Amino acid sequence: MKIPTNNSEIKKIPVKERGIDIMNFYIPVKENNKFTTFGEFDHRFNKDIYQWTLGEGYININNAWDFNYKIEREYHKEKKGEKLSSYVWDNEISFVRLNRGFKIGNQPINYRSIIGVKHSETDTKLSKRNADYKFYIGQRLSAFFSNVGAGGTYGELEISLNGVKGSKRNGYSILTSLKSSSTLGYGFQWSNTFENEYMDYNNYKGAIRSKMESILRWTYELGRNWAFSPEISIKAEKYFSINEKNYTFEAVAAPYILYSQNITDKFRVYAKAGPTYRVDKSRYGETKENKTKFAGYAKLGIEYIF
Repeated sequence: MKIPTNNSEIKKIPVKERGIDIMNFYIPVKENNKFTTFGEFDHRFNKDIYQWTLGEGYININNAWDFNYKIEREYHKEKKGEKLSSYVWDNEISFVRLNRGFKIGNQPINYRSIIGVKHSETDTKLSKRNADYKFYIGQRLSAFFSNVGAGGTYGELEISLNGVKGSKRNGYSILTSLKSSSTLGYGFQWSNTFENEYMDYNNYKGAIRSKMESILRWTYELGRNWAFSPEISIKAEKYFSINEKNYTFEAVAAPYILYSQNITDKFRVYAKAGPTYRVDKSRYGETKENKTKFAGYAKLGIEYIF
């Protein structure tokens, strides 16, 4: 397929770029569909989290449209008592349309429209099952900046309007997110996510949720199928409103071992595991927690592209 080289071609021929992540590196592929399923085990000082992503990926509908999906089930086993344990659903499906691109100066910009639904649900023995549905429409702009970082930087801006069927009160929210991923050279990579959401549903009446996540990693290949990847991640989330000042903060340092094995050209097995050192701080109402402990993480999955 011919890649557009000027502004007029970009407007006439939107081109879908496909790629997969293999041991932290983006590998372009020609296949238009992807399916992956994986399990994760997150051992923490106060609980164990068992997570199974039953399915995640995308399906090519035509030259413009994709169908994206993620179906995720979690079990949080609290060490303080079985009654505090919970089951969680975190699902999302969306239709994504690749529109005609444009340029700002000499910089090509990709432009997509999105329509979808998110479903989140928590069920515990102590409380009634809570389920929220977000029906959203949004616009996404993205670009690759080859002159930022040794290997370039991918940037993405998305704005979406959400109609919410809440577990306590229906309403709406407006979400703005900014993402970046940079290849710094010598095996170093740095990715960042910033989110701001205006919320008016359930118990949130004009609240603002702000979230920041940053990951710095270094990857060293140990062979064809193995890699060593020390990683530092920081995640912070805070709610701003008249009645609530809740927040969560976590910092994790971990020396991970990565594994990827091709069974065929289209099917592979992958894994990630390592000890972690966690710093967790949180506040909910008048309750505060501050924990610093060693923990562990493991992930095993399969991926099929077609």
